Amino acid sequence: MAASTFSGRGLREPKGAAGAKPVNALVRGLRVLAVANEIQRPTVAELVRRSRLPKATVIRLVQTLVHEGYLEDLGEAEGYQVTAKVRNLSRALVERTPIAQLVQPLLDELGARVKWPSEFFLAEGRSVVIEVSNRSAAPIKLNLFETRRFPMVASATGLAYLSALPPDEAASIVHDSVADGSVSGSVEATLDLVAAARDRGHASWEYPALAPGLRMVSIPVLVGGGAVGGLSLVHFRDLVPAELLDGFLLPEMRAVAARIGVVLDDGWF
Repeated sequence: MAASTFSGRGLREPKGAAGAKPVNALVRGLRVLAVANEIQRPTVAELVRRSRLPKATVIRLVQTLVHEGYLEDLGEAEGYQVTAKVRNLSRALVERTPIAQLVQPLLDELGARVKWPSEFFLAEGRSVVIEVSNRSAAPIKLNLFETRRFPMVASATGLAYLSALPPDEAASIVHDSVADGSVSGSVEATLDLVAAARDRGHASWEYPALAPGLRMVSIPVLVGGGAVGGLSLVHFRDLVPAELLDGFLLPEMRAVAARIGVVLDDGWF
């Protein structure tokens, strides 16, 4: 929605706003923040390359974003990550989307049955983005991700989504992601992960930086026969044996993923 068409109660648009020049410093800062939100733990060099801004400018902007609490410095050579403050900027938008209204009850029911928290992701470009979560409703509370966007080729949900695409389309996304540095592994290794997810019907990924053994398992969500994203369950590997995962959790997830596909096919896509 264009800025000139939006107005809040009690707010008055400044005279000449439609033709006003943008504030370049703000534009550049938002560009850097958007890049940092797009990829995991970007370094200054990656932010420079993706934002196409001078290195000195990027360094100043990153320092400002860290100072204001929008980025966290992970230490030498470890890069940066967005903080919960960034998520708060879009919280109202995320929680009120039509898709969220359709899917939230299904995720809350799933949480009540399986206890562990789950997330519904949508594919967006070469990323997957959390659209709906049942963190607040699931009985088991975990210190989960503040990041909403994950690389498609380096996440459980992304691999599950890729596994449901036509092989040529999945291979193209993997090649492009490796070429632009979105993943550190090789094309062949990543395609092997996609193939394994296709054979098993699900993908998994561990996040030891958050907690030892913290794992996400994901299955694709199809609408009208085509993949749109994935349904993921977060749990601890050591607390969920294979027989519990295969015999209970994954069947429950598949049932809910099928229901999500139906309600989105009827009410959105």
